[in-house]
Amino acid sequence: MLSSDKVDIVSDFFLDGAKIVFTSLVVGVFVPGTTSSIPWFTFIIGLVLTAAFLSMAVELSKKENAKS
Repeated sequence: MLSSDKVDIVSDFFLDGAKIVFTSLVVGVFVPGTTSSIPWFTFIIGLVLTAAFLSMAVELSKKENAKS
């Protein structure tokens, strides 16, 4: 399996990915002047991907803390 350092790096990667997806897909939908209507499909996919990345980061963090 992965060492503690590698699990920490992968967990940080997923956490940063969740932040980037949330900012670009969810918050970006509401920036004034970009579109005349709200693209609901992009908004929903952004929320789903953010939740997926965040849950992966939390699960990896829990596994790392359980080993300590």
